[in-house]
Amino acid sequence: MSNTSWLLLALTASNPCIQEQLEHGAGDRTLDEVRAICQLEMERPRTSVEERVMAEGVASEERFVLNAHYNNYILPVSYNNRPNEAEWQYKPESMDNLEVKFQLSVKVPVTPRWFDGKGQVFMAYTNQSWWQAYNKDASAPFRETNHMPELIYFHRPGWQWGDWQVDSLSFAFNHQSNGQSGTQSRSWNRLIGGMTVSKGSWAIGGHLWHRLEEDPKAFPDDPRGDDNPDLTDYLGHGELFILHKREQRNLSLRLRGNASTGKGAVEAGWSFPLMAKLRGYVQVYYGYGESLIDYNVKTERVSLGFEFTPWL
Repeated sequence: MSNTSWLLLALTASNPCIQEQLEHGAGDRTLDEVRAICQLEMERPRTSVEERVMAEGVASEERFVLNAHYNNYILPVSYNNRPNEAEWQYKPESMDNLEVKFQLSVKVPVTPRWFDGKGQVFMAYTNQSWWQAYNKDASAPFRETNHMPELIYFHRPGWQWGDWQVDSLSFAFNHQSNGQSGTQSRSWNRLIGGMTVSKGSWAIGGHLWHRLEEDPKAFPDDPRGDDNPDLTDYLGHGELFILHKREQRNLSLRLRGNASTGKGAVEAGWSFPLMAKLRGYVQVYYGYGESLIDYNVKTERVSLGFEFTPWL
């Protein structure tokens, strides 16, 4: 490899703007023009969301890298004050209040960038699990696992809304299921529209969804038909995220619910750096729909553990 090639490789690795210009900028731009554009870009204050988007753009080009979608964590100490005994499968052994909760959430681009590099389609997968790891009497089973594959189009419009910047618009097809059968089967399909805006260290994101209807069951154990027709009574038709990043510490608030039924949930999180990429994480959940098996049962949970990729 020539010295020039090594120099270009080093520059693009250290400066995402140069990589963006090389891949998606006008073909007739001179080196001086690219340098001037990127110098202005470097001097412009960036929001926390912009920093994440730029880092994701660089990582997306690597063959062996998967980007985080939602945050990734493991919470070895997760205490639920209101366990759902009605859906506990391992009776006569009792269900422990203390368990392990973890989330794995990744995404990968599946199309080139469109519209001058502003739009791209991703495939994403999120796994949430609740593991009765300390329940030796019941042989430490996984109490519930929710799988959520998605196909998402993200668009970065670059609009300004007063002092706020519109960072992304999205449209997704989303399936969520707990992978079980019979009376414990839970699933739904949604079309989801989203928007994220940011200002400095603050970010606000919202999703609105439309549940795709399913045929009703002919009888309770019917393997076909809707497993949970009243799901939106508890999970509603949308959610709101509020995120704040300060000195590598993340605060998050997630609100979801149905105004007509008065059912909903609040999830609050705080994460902070420990060492390398390991972060401490505290999460509090109150309300309905923490997991699909518990969608119509109120949860009161406090969890402590570690976060590997934060929201911002």
